[in-house]
Amino acid sequence: MEQPWEMSKYRQIGFLMEAGQDVDPNEYLTDSTRIQNLLRGGVDYKDKKKRYWVDEQGRDCFAIYARGLDITNSDRPVYWQWLTDSDGNELAKVVKTRWLEIRGSFWTTNLSPNAVYKVAFRLKMETSSSTMGGQTVNLKLSLPDGTYQERQETLPVSHDSWGELEVGQFTMTAQNVGKMEFAMEQLFGRWRDGLIIKSVEIKAVDHKQ
Repeated sequence: MEQPWEMSKYRQIGFLMEAGQDVDPNEYLTDSTRIQNLLRGGVDYKDKKKRYWVDEQGRDCFAIYARGLDITNSDRPVYWQWLTDSDGNELAKVVKTRWLEIRGSFWTTNLSPNAVYKVAFRLKMETSSSTMGGQTVNLKLSLPDGTYQERQETLPVSHDSWGELEVGQFTMTAQNVGKMEFAMEQLFGRWRDGLIIKSVEIKAVDHKQ
């Protein structure tokens, strides 16, 4: 009879295969080093819209890259510009906007049972003079169990490193199996620029804050 940890390993190897990695489901039984390195280091899906990894406690974590998000007017270069980072992933940069609307969704069936998860935008400003830095935005999280979270947070002013803006937290219970939705929205009084969106991370945390 398979032990729970073995079932978890098969599940995680399944995620690696889904992402396009050439792995054998039974490879970890003979030499788990390569599998462990892939899981801990993380793998990008071939469509470059999502990333998967496991944390130090073996919990499943995901990132949805900017291309996997629904960004209003992102197809119009006058408002948004698409950049490419050193890993070949696309970043979305605000050229100018008065209406910021970024939405996304995720099926929680891919997450580790009973773990506490944090949903957060990964972002930064293009330059220190970016006019969107320090502005307040509305963040929303709708969960399969019917609960809804909404909060206001301030966008970072830093352009030197990636920061995160937390949308909300939840526990992965049976009631939360299903489609989760999240959003960042704001109507500005004048044109704003300089915000760069990398991804939305869905990662496990040690306890609910």
